[in-house]
Amino acid sequence: MAKIGLRNFYYSVATEGTGGAITYAGPTKPGKAISASFEPNTSDATLYADDAIAERDSSVNGGTLTIGIDRYDNETASALLGHDLTENIETSNTDDIAPKVGIAYIVPLLVDNERKYRVSFYPLVTFSEPSESADTKGETTEFGTYELEGTVLPDASGDYRKRQTFDTVAAADAWIATLLAKAS
Repeated sequence: MAKIGLRNFYYSVATEGTGGAITYAGPTKPGKAISASFEPNTSDATLYADDAIAERDSSVNGGTLTIGIDRYDNETASALLGHDLTENIETSNTDDIAPKVGIAYIVPLLVDNERKYRVSFYPLVTFSEPSESADTKGETTEFGTYELEGTVLPDASGDYRKRQTFDTVAAADAWIATLLAKAS
């Protein structure tokens, strides 16, 4: 199975209810997908007995999700970082709290010479304020893009990611829409 691309980032603000139930506000596309990487946080433990390894555990307890997008507008920044947005003016404040959001994206695959589409869904992510830089235009144009880093949190049941593979992009998008659907 070969990865052959990346497409269709979606996010939705998450609300955790009693008993750990999560509801979402409905899917939103922040911009076009450029990159996505997940680095798991692992907790490793080894028990030695009789001069050898008797037990070993390597557990994942969340991680770091980094996404690259082609645009980072005021609406996206406000939604993902908890900034105030009034009359299209984004105001960042030291007391802003980034909300928990669900994040999903699609990775096109080539499996036995057939295209498939794997969705990666992270039910709870909190993003951090990104670094900001800009360069003057020189003799040649260079595109600048945006990268956001978030902490992936396990939900009440311990789940931190769900993945499913589909035959079409439409089926993958439909599953994402179901996962991030607005609570009624």
